[in-house]
Amino acid sequence: MTVDDQLTRIEQRLDLEIAATARRLADLLEQRALMTMDAEPAAQAGNPADELRQHARDLGIPVYEDTVAERDAARLLGRSALTLRNRRLTDQPIPFERVGRSVRYKLEALAEHLRTGS
Repeated sequence: MTVDDQLTRIEQRLDLEIAATARRLADLLEQRALMTMDAEPAAQAGNPADELRQHARDLGIPVYEDTVAERDAARLLGRSALTLRNRRLTDQPIPFERVGRSVRYKLEALAEHLRTGS
């Protein structure tokens, strides 16, 4: 077998692998679209916490026991983590809980803050 024949076989194998990967990607994108369509009725129901939960998923923010870390809460609110810290130290804190040394915010509290603005 010549070098050209070997290269041709390698190219054919690569083409097959690329086609299989493209099919798998198309399947995954379809599954994602179906999951998004399934999640939309909850968002349409108008539950702000569900909308925040979905937004957190979209941004890749980890949600643990319906809470998010301080920096992730800031991302969801469109604020800086420093703003949330300053609010905690003044008389306008958004309800939070401490887990060890870290600060976590419940999605319900963040949704209420977004709804009322305070």
